[in-house]
Amino acid sequence: MKKYRFALASCLLSFAALSNAIAQESNAVIFNYAHQGKAYPPVFFVTNVEDKSFKEKLVQYNAFAALDDKAVGLPIGVRVLKGHRTKQDGTQFSSLMLSASTLGIIPVVSNKEFKVRYDVFVQGKSIESFEYMMDSTDVNNFWTSAYKEHQTTPTEEQFLLDTLPQFLNELSKSDISQATFAEYWEYFSE
Repeated sequence: MKKYRFALASCLLSFAALSNAIAQESNAVIFNYAHQGKAYPPVFFVTNVEDKSFKEKLVQYNAFAALDDKAVGLPIGVRVLKGHRTKQDGTQFSSLMLSASTLGIIPVVSNKEFKVRYDVFVQGKSIESFEYMMDSTDVNNFWTSAYKEHQTTPTEEQFLLDTLPQFLNELSKSDISQATFAEYWEYFSE
């Protein structure tokens, strides 16, 4: 009986080690990106991300020939939008009622969604979109929550940066975008 328990335990450990290795490999693919081949065409770059280092980090991947936020006439563009949304799932309402009944002693809890969207567009029309979402919980004071403007948290900032290699990996596998980039290089030489 001890042999079978030992064999079963070693089998389970091997399976756990294998699944952990597969998970690490897939995460490495998602969070790492090294551009191979010809750089993508220069693009008109539009974003609502205030942090200037975001664009610099995207440039460091050397995926695009240029990211220009002033070249409106470029035929291909990339738009990066971030947004916050309070989920309407009943958590905030029930928490608000509880907080109101205690005159604000108990804080208001709400579920939030942080979304980052990348759009590739040609002549102003979107040809492909990539979306990444993160859920979080926000805790506010009953009396000051109406006057509080949402600031991007450090966790959301890190999530925003983590979406860069994910976007570039998905873009490299996108048939629509790759065909558009190839067509650009067919008409315009470097």
